[in-house]
Formats: sequence, C-alpha cells, structure tokens
Amino acid sequence: MFILIIFLFSFPSLMRDTPPKLLQPHGSPTKEELRKERRREANRKCAQRKRKREQEAFQELEGSVAKLRTEVQLFHEELTRLHKENKELDEENNSIQEEISKMHGMELSAKFVISYAVDEV
Repeated sequence: MFILIIFLFSFPSLMRDTPPKLLQPHGSPTKEELRKERRREANRKCAQRKRKREQEAFQELEGSVAKLRTEVQLFHEELTRLHKENKELDEENNSIQEEISKMHGMELSAKFVISYAVDEV
C-alpha cells in the first residue's frame, strides 16, 4: 500500500484522472495508464518549451519597441532642430530680400535722379 501511495504521488495525474477500475488488482498502473502518463509528461514539456519560446519572442519584441521608441525620440529631436533651422533660414532669406528690394529701390532712385539730371542739362 505504501508503495502505491508513493507511486501515485509521483504521478499526480493518475490520482485525479485514473478511475479506480483501471488499476490492476495489485495496485500497479496498467500499460495504458503508463502510456497516458508519458504522453501527459511529453505534452507538459512541449507546453513548457512553447511558453519559453513565447516569452523569448515577447522579450525580443519589447527590445524592438524600446529601440523604435529611441529612434522616434531621435527623429523628433532632429525634426525640431530642422524646424528651427528652417525658421532661421526663412528669416535670413526675408532679410536678404528686403535688402535687395532696398538696393533695387535705391538703384531706381539713382537712375531716376541721373535721368532727371541728364534731362535738365
């Protein structure tokens, strides 16, 4: 009896899944019970490997997400820098255009003064 209890504790699924009528008269498991227990153990190991693979894949995805977030932050900083640079260049361009307009206006004024002076002579 003591050996049967130890054996059943070694295979807890036998205790809960095996109906009493499947046990042989002397209390040892049948070939069918042993085959089922080996199959359950193989399934447990397979499920454990699958969970491990899923965990590894999840960790890899977390790493990818962290890397992409860093890239997004860098791109955002670059975009902000480029917006600032663009604004500065626009201001410089407007300033140069104003100078050109003033210079062009002066040239027109000078041409006008020169042509006016030539006409009077």
